[in-house]
Amino acid sequence: MIVLARGEERHHHRSDGQDTWMSFDRKADPDGLRDGFRSLKSLNEGKLAPGAGLLLEPEKDYEVFIYARSGPLLLKTEAGATHVLEVGECRRWSVPSGFRYRAFNKSATHPAQFFEFSITPNRDNVRVRAEQKRLPAADRKGALLLLASPDGKNASLRVRQDVRVYSSLLDPGHHLVHELTSGRGAWVHVVEGSIQLLDRSLFTGDGASLVEEPAVSLTAREPSEILVFDVA
Repeated sequence: MIVLARGEERHHHRSDGQDTWMSFDRKADPDGLRDGFRSLKSLNEGKLAPGAGLLLEPEKDYEVFIYARSGPLLLKTEAGATHVLEVGECRRWSVPSGFRYRAFNKSATHPAQFFEFSITPNRDNVRVRAEQKRLPAADRKGALLLLASPDGKNASLRVRQDVRVYSSLLDPGHHLVHELTSGRGAWVHVVEGSIQLLDRSLFTGDGASLVEEPAVSLTAREPSEILVFDVA
């Protein structure tokens, strides 16, 4: 079964030089997506005007990822630690409840776009040190690059959950198939572009859940970037 979530239906918040779109909104009217998809609990797209900043407050004890898609970001925690995310880099934190940080657009002339997502951890696993990883465009071109996994396979970021996160850049006509083993589901998010997911057309900002499907099978209709979450 495939269920679509259209990008224009995401909750949109605008304030002081920042825009945020939330694929899953716990404050929205009850529906099948308000609490996320399985252990994927949030997936937010943010845009910051030059020099603008945004306070980010992950809920509960989550594995939090932030991916700088365009424009470098300066991340500041309430404890005073700072981290720089260059374009194409992703950072993961295992954060405690109440953790807050700010993301600033380091550029004084160009807007920045980022994606933040959080995953419920398996608390039987020991908290792991924060990590940061570059996602080379060449490694994502026409392929699913493993961004995060439980065991850190292929130099991926480690996540305390049975989840595998992939990133891909696709040219028009390129076809990808990612098999799903029994009991697993997937969430596909179109960062930019347009794809054909079996008989469904997805566009920038759209998402789709796949349950009891043998595979994620998709074809790019135009230059596209996607994220794929393979979850238990």
